[in-house]
Amino acid sequence: MESPKLIVMRHAKTNLTSPTGEDFSRALTPRGSADALAIGEWLHGQCPAIARIVSSTALRTRQTVAALSVAWGDSPPETAWDPRLYLADLSTLLDVVEAEFRYTTLLVGHNPGLEDLVRYLVHDVERLVDLPKLMPTSAVYVLQLPRRRGTPQQGSASLLSHMRPKLLPAAE
Repeated sequence: MESPKLIVMRHAKTNLTSPTGEDFSRALTPRGSADALAIGEWLHGQCPAIARIVSSTALRTRQTVAALSVAWGDSPPETAWDPRLYLADLSTLLDVVEAEFRYTTLLVGHNPGLEDLVRYLVHDVERLVDLPKLMPTSAVYVLQLPRRRGTPQQGSASLLSHMRPKLLPAAE
């Protein structure tokens, strides 16, 4: 039986400020919404059996999840809103992965924590990806972790694929 996948995604492009002035309330830009929809289509094609989405509770991550879930139509993956993911550091992200990772799971959150997580899990990821920025908005990394309990070990994941909106084929 194949081990479940961990999919790591940074929220889509946002406005620089919010009407309230709070970072937590920043909304997606029109480009961010379009990017999240496009990445959702790509994800559905790559990993249609995502069992669960675990996301930060910030407005931008909620909007990202809503847009990418459109690709699943009437039966999107179950979503859990986890306030610990808002601007989470590596230690918190590893705790969440340990607690949540039973099935193929999409983790939606923020930088710099997500970059730290991908670097921790995938040995020499910058060489494998060979792009100027590891985790721009709407970037997705599909990882294979060994099937085991506990906190994932450093360098234990294999990079199966990655995508970002600028690498998607242009819509016709």
